[in-house]
Amino acid sequence: MAAKYWTIDQLKSQLSKRKDVKAWIISQENVHRRERYFLNDSGKLAIDQDREVNSQNINLRLFVPLAAPGRQGEITKKLFTARPLDEQLDSAIAAAEQTDHQSWDLPTEVPKNVPQYAACDPQMEEDLNGSMDKATIQISEAVSQKRATDFNSAELFLSVHNRTLHLSNGLTHRTAQSRAYVEAAYSMTQGTASDEYLHTSWSVHLGDLPIGKLFDEASERAENSLDVRKPMSGSYAVIIDSEVLATLFHGYFSQLSAANAYHKLPFIKPGNELIAQAQGELLTIAIDPSLEYGAGTAALSDQGIVQKRLVLVDRNRVLATATDKQYADYLGTEVTTTRGNLVIETGKHSHEELTQASPQVLEILQFSGLFMNGNTGTFGSEIRLAKLYDQKSGSVRYIKGGSLSGSIQENFKDLKLSNKQIKRAHFSSDKPTGDGYVGPEYALLSNVSVVG
Repeated sequence: MAAKYWTIDQLKSQLSKRKDVKAWIISQENVHRRERYFLNDSGKLAIDQDREVNSQNINLRLFVPLAAPGRQGEITKKLFTARPLDEQLDSAIAAAEQTDHQSWDLPTEVPKNVPQYAACDPQMEEDLNGSMDKATIQISEAVSQKRATDFNSAELFLSVHNRTLHLSNGLTHRTAQSRAYVEAAYSMTQGTASDEYLHTSWSVHLGDLPIGKLFDEASERAENSLDVRKPMSGSYAVIIDSEVLATLFHGYFSQLSAANAYHKLPFIKPGNELIAQAQGELLTIAIDPSLEYGAGTAALSDQGIVQKRLVLVDRNRVLATATDKQYADYLGTEVTTTRGNLVIETGKHSHEELTQASPQVLEILQFSGLFMNGNTGTFGSEIRLAKLYDQKSGSVRYIKGGSLSGSIQENFKDLKLSNKQIKRAHFSSDKPTGDGYVGPEYALLSNVSVVG
């Protein structure tokens, strides 16, 4: 017998009838995804695997009343339309009743005149297969370039995420977001020695996906990956790129959130300095949910709050706290924007000027796996590949190995930022939303510890 699937309307109807349910948030996502894997077949690009996937995800955030005044239970559950609805709701309610949280309420009013922000590439939304073919042509052209290295493999993932948000206050809000990912791997062989370099990039719009540049960089860095040495231990002026900057500040962003204030985690109050005793270029940071084709572009938060551009930091002085409805209720403060793309004001230095800013400057090309602790602002990783600019000898050498460790509070005090702006995106399987960044392409940190 064929399975009987329930609908979102039936789910909402059942929840509305339950007296043991206080409120709910339903997130329904339908994903159309194309995956293409490439390999080297006798020196030419060949398609190894080609997949098309359609999937649906339904997540329910459930709130139940508890006997104690001012307390409520909360649980988030993934629901499946092929399983009986009543059984899943009974299980979710029972689990929520075993939790204990301070009460808070969803907004009582449904927002009107919700802004329309561009978050989905029209070409991908209309014809995902055609978009895949066009991007494949770009990859083929990049692979066909004559290089000293060998092309090994590549991956291309394109997807369109149609999402509907349902709140128990009556809100229904539909959005669409596109995502594009490309990966390129090149290797260099000298005698018996060989090494591979893997390079990746995300974007929301295909026009922002740097396919040609990414393949060029992967090849160039693979070519230099064998002529390397370990760094000498010591303190260095270090150039990091926008990918690392975005990772560090998206992690550090928690210290500007009301959630940290409520849970008594490290929190920087408005009026205080973001970086104590900063003397270099002073940071100005905003979160902008309206950015065209940004990974964090969103008109509404998951709690149904209209999102607007919010300046968090102005020249190192904290101005605002990112506060959703839950923590605004907890703390008795105003609701502000919590979703958006991280926007950092650019500096005044060219990349070349940054490489000459100290007697020795280490430019990180790739970490093996960057670790960042948002509560402390500390970070570290093994160095996958770097360049060492030595002003005394005038040489530029490639570095591999050793480890780097630093702290935003210490190593950003004498910060220098590049004058070129770049746009980045990142998505991960453990987060339903993406991280968007617009800001300096490079930053120069001071006195960073490196162990060879």
